[in-house]
Amino acid sequence: MTLRERQAAFLIMDAKLVLKADELGTPIVCLEYFRSVERQQYLVSIGRSKTLNSKHILGLAKDYAFLSDIKDDGKINYRSEKYRALGEFWESLGGRWGGRFGDNLTTEVIEGWDCGHFEMRG
Repeated sequence: MTLRERQAAFLIMDAKLVLKADELGTPIVCLEYFRSVERQQYLVSIGRSKTLNSKHILGLAKDYAFLSDIKDDGKINYRSEKYRALGEFWESLGGRWGGRFGDNLTTEVIEGWDCGHFEMRG
C-alpha cells in the first residue's frame, strides 16, 4: 500500500473515531495532525515527544483531547482511563493507541503516557 493509500485509510479510521466520541457523548478536538521533521525535533528537544520517528511526520497520527479537558489556561487534563473507551475502539479498528505506550499489560489499569494519541499501525 502506498503512503497516500495509507493516509486515506487512516482518515477513514479517524472519521470513525470522531463519530464514536460523539456517540459516547464525549466531543473531541484535534490538537495536532501533520508535523514537519523540524517540529518533531523541537517537540523531542522540549520533552513533549519521545521519538524522532513519529507517525505524525507521515500524516498517519492525530492527537486529540476531550473538549471538556481543555482548560481556560490552555492546559489539558489528560487521564488515561477517561480515554480508554476511545482507545479500545481505535484498537478494534486496527490502530495503535498512545494510551498503551509504556502501559503495564499485566494490570487492568491503563497507564500509558500518550492517551490522546491515535496512529495507524505498521
